[in-house]
Amino acid sequence: MKYHFPQTTVAFSLNFMLRTFLLLLLLLPTADLFGVPLRLSGPVPAGIDTTYLSRQFRRISKSIYPTSVQQARPLALIFYRASDGRRTGIHLPEWGGGGALGRDTIVIPVDRPSAFYRSDMERIILHEMVHCAIARAWGVLHVPRWFHEGMAMSLSGEIDFDEQVTLSRAIVLRALVPLDSMEYLNRFSHTRARIAYAQCHFAVQFLLSTYGYDLLPELLSASRSTRRFDTACRQVFGLSIQELEALLKKEMARRYRLFFLLTDYAFLWIGILLLAVVAFIATKQRNRKKRLRMEREERSGEEEEIAERE
Repeated sequence: MKYHFPQTTVAFSLNFMLRTFLLLLLLLPTADLFGVPLRLSGPVPAGIDTTYLSRQFRRISKSIYPTSVQQARPLALIFYRASDGRRTGIHLPEWGGGGALGRDTIVIPVDRPSAFYRSDMERIILHEMVHCAIARAWGVLHVPRWFHEGMAMSLSGEIDFDEQVTLSRAIVLRALVPLDSMEYLNRFSHTRARIAYAQCHFAVQFLLSTYGYDLLPELLSASRSTRRFDTACRQVFGLSIQELEALLKKEMARRYRLFFLLTDYAFLWIGILLLAVVAFIATKQRNRKKRLRMEREERSGEEEEIAERE
């Protein structure tokens, strides 16, 4: 026995499917706004905006690999107290504000004065998200540590005036860190690590401002295909690592060589004191010259008076 659907039912079904399809088309462009799911655990600090962080992770991922399809698996944010490091097995440098473990996990200590440049908790999380996004988009990538950290600082929006002072002081004191030594960044002291991160940030910001964000995926792609970052730099920028490092040092010196002299309070007071001493000496010399001139004029007057009497 055959069953015949009424025409009204068929029309309604087709109309319903068409409307559903159109609605999905309208909603598809907004799917990126929701980002990836985040799973938070441990002593989560108050005020963590997971919606904002999820969307920022989407933005970061698109900057690193514009044509990639966002992976749906969640990103785990594990908060812990530094005193629990032995129990959890997490070991960060004493200056470390957080760490990225592979593609899907970020660990953040909540009771440690963390970042060098007064970054808030969300900024630290975004920094580590960049490392995870690179791992998700490109897998095992042959890029040096300075480039990895510089991208993390640039794409997370870390900006601080102290960073420029740090670079300026390091230039004057000849304390800049060679780029290749940053592979051992986790072993650095707080002071040396502070200089190293400032250099990483400057290096990547210089490349992005000079060549543009569009070349970032191209450089990462070349690094993966050639398995050599120096070869990728030659292909994309036309520079060897040695030429790039020399260019960065020259540019840093041009911008910041005497910068800290204008911002360091100790040097400011020394400058004021020197100006005061110079002003005092100049005043003494001026008064001395004035006194000598007056004495000469007085002697000249006396000599004229004696001459008139004679």
